[in-house]
Amino acid sequence: LAGLTATQIGKLTTTAFANLSTTQVTDLTATQVRGLTATQLDALSAAYLDAIDAGDFSTSQIAGLDATAVGNLSTTQVAGLTSAQIGALSAASINSLTTTEINDLTGAQVAGLTRTQVAALSTTNFTALTATTGIPALTTTAIAGLTTTEISALSTTQGHAFTTTQIQAMSVDQAIALVSLIG
Repeated sequence: LAGLTATQIGKLTTTAFANLSTTQVTDLTATQVRGLTATQLDALSAAYLDAIDAGDFSTSQIAGLDATAVGNLSTTQVAGLTSAQIGALSAASINSLTTTEINDLTGAQVAGLTRTQVAALSTTNFTALTATTGIPALTTTAIAGLTTTEISALSTTQGHAFTTTQIQAMSVDQAIALVSLIG
């Protein structure tokens, strides 16, 4: 496989690609990985996805993954995603992350969340954001996607983690939910 170009890798059928060993997948270069199509990536099992370094994926490839494929990413791979890659995930895909993966997102990754993604997060996933790096990193644009249910489900520590700028960006209903939470 070492001699195949990214274009050639992208032309492999999903059946041919599925016949590769995890060692062969691990040995793909970043350039070759970027040649994989969304169809090929979506067809990979968790073991095959785990064999690929998250940094080898392009942002457009990450955006093309379906929720099942994103759910198959390992915690290490999710931790390796850039803020742009996080922001490129579909709303359904962002919700397929585990609460542990949401909890482990860095401030930079949380800052990559879009309004649509934040609005789509389940209350359980939203409340997995930490008070130290998660909540304070939400952009004012992402804040607009918060539901009052999500805000009300936070701990008081998480509620106190909102910055003045974030609070000023909240709707009246969001601000009321926050005040009700933190007293």
